[in-house]
Amino acid sequence: MVIFVKIKYSIIIIAILILAVFLAGYQKEVVTRNQDKLDVIVSILPQKAFVKAVGGEHVNVKELIPPGGSPATYEPKPSDLVNVEKADIYFRVGYIPFEKSHADKFASLNPNLEIIDTSVNVELRYFGEAVDPHVWLSPMQVKKQVDIIAESLSEIDPGNTDEYMKNAEDFKKEMDDLHDELELKFRELKTDKLMVFHPAWGYFTDEYGLEQIAIEHDGKEPTVKQLQYLIDAAREENIRVIFIQSQFNRAIAESIADELDAVVVPINPLSDDYVNNLRNIATTITEHLNK
Repeated sequence: MVIFVKIKYSIIIIAILILAVFLAGYQKEVVTRNQDKLDVIVSILPQKAFVKAVGGEHVNVKELIPPGGSPATYEPKPSDLVNVEKADIYFRVGYIPFEKSHADKFASLNPNLEIIDTSVNVELRYFGEAVDPHVWLSPMQVKKQVDIIAESLSEIDPGNTDEYMKNAEDFKKEMDDLHDELELKFRELKTDKLMVFHPAWGYFTDEYGLEQIAIEHDGKEPTVKQLQYLIDAAREENIRVIFIQSQFNRAIAESIADELDAVVVPINPLSDDYVNNLRNIATTITEHLNK
């Protein structure tokens, strides 16, 4: 009887030890999994700011278009494909041409990759029949993109839903404040005509009562006839500044500026310091349009 009790007791002890080891291992696995960050890829740097604002410490974010790069000429580098292979989610802007042309390739590289179009609730504008893809340049439209980001992160990582939703609301409030600030800044201008090389600023100009006049036409440099029309229109509107992105041909803008006795001024729509960049752009525009 004593021997039987001892054996039974030993079996119980061994079972408890095995269970303890199992639970310890399980707990370690859960903790490790909870400490893992979601790997996120985005198309452009402004999106990086949006995802980091919502995801906080729970996300690693990699952009496809590096600083100084152009969506118009993008081709994936080997490092981009590595990031695609290990990513949990890819946030598309929505209508940038390279996103559509590479979507199937990305999906084949990583069948588990969630590909999310953040523009689904945006009020789209058009170039003729083509969608204007520059949806991130309106703070009010960014709020809709941020909602999609928060919802998508929550679906993949439901344990942090409350934090994602709170971060999204905080960032949307920041967008409201930025919008009010820019609206006030643009309230009194000598002209509402904004001559730009690349027509990236339609959502921005629509938001703040400006008119975008673009040198590029249908994504191409202007013909001689179109160039003369632009020069005549700019003279009629007394335009004295042309705004250009660093990724595009400054020579054509300079030639038009010479005809108009105007200046060429750089502004950047692709900064990851989204809020301060838009503030700086607004200041640059108002200072030059009010000269």
